Amino acid sequence: YRHVARDTERRMEDTIAMAHQCNDLGDQTLAMLAIQREKLLGVDQDLDFINSSLQRAEYHLHSMESWGGAIGNYFRGQPKPERSGTFAAKHARKHRVDEKGPPCPPSVWRGSKLDEMKVQKFMEDNKLHSFFDGEFVMYLCSNAGARASVSKACADCVVLTNLRAFEIAGGKRVAADGKNKDFALRSVECAELIKGTLMNYDRVRITMWGGRTYDLSFWNRKSSVFMLWVLNRIPVNSRKWNGVPSMETASASRRAREAREAARGARSGKRLSEPTEGESEIQKMAREHNAKIDDHLDDLSAILDNVAFKAKMIGDEVREQNKLTKHINERVEETQIRLKASDKRGRKLLRS
Repeated sequence: YRHVARDTERRMEDTIAMAHQCNDLGDQTLAMLAIQREKLLGVDQDLDFINSSLQRAEYHLHSMESWGGAIGNYFRGQPKPERSGTFAAKHARKHRVDEKGPPCPPSVWRGSKLDEMKVQKFMEDNKLHSFFDGEFVMYLCSNAGARASVSKACADCVVLTNLRAFEIAGGKRVAADGKNKDFALRSVECAELIKGTLMNYDRVRITMWGGRTYDLSFWNRKSSVFMLWVLNRIPVNSRKWNGVPSMETASASRRAREAREAARGARSGKRLSEPTEGESEIQKMAREHNAKIDDHLDDLSAILDNVAFKAKMIGDEVREQNKLTKHINERVEETQIRLKASDKRGRKLLRS
């Protein structure tokens, strides 16, 4: 019996290790899909620029083709910019949200400030963060003051990339939940501000769709309010563009998780009960073995729940990117038609 019990436990541990590998693979797949989405959105935006250039070319061709066209263009003036035809712009017209937020404080670096201070290069050189291919810093909230140098700012800060968020304190990465040192922005459900006291700093508590919570510390109230707004914008954009499960799905997931925890507590209560009198050695071994198997099953259930959730996110993201790819193909065909027409008009002018 002892040999069978050990073999069963070993097999359970191997199964849990494989489930952890699947979970890590899901994280990597989501990161790759996020980078691929950024590239597709970049192509979509480039098509706006191409169409804008074509519009100007058509305007000048109209002036060159005849005196009437030149006079008409003179009175009409320069053409008005075309409405953006990107996937994001079309979707935003159906889902309008309030984009107004608090002012960005000086202690939060973004845009050209990040490029000017060479934040990403500094983090890579000092091994503060390992960037994926296509990952870049969007916000750096310095806890060392608004006028701190890049070395001091990166030693105490909260960083948001286009994929993840993490905190650095004392020049070292801080575990946001006591274990993991960063979290994926795609998994954010909501964020809330926990105001600090004289002895404690402000904290922004982030709740993930899977139920986990992460805390980020801020020394400045304006910074914490601004970053709270940024983090709360992520679920809105995720539901709009990234196919994150709806609130109903998240509520159902939470209810299922609470039911599992209640069942686990009930089993734990039974396991902690005193052994019966006259219990034989075999019965004791069986009871201890069952307790270990129950613990392993609880761990496996939690991991598989995360794997299933990430699998759904991957499927939703792939479907959304298929829609985006189809949209880009249609725009490319329309642009090719306009380009051929302009090319034909230009060749006709050269021959005349």
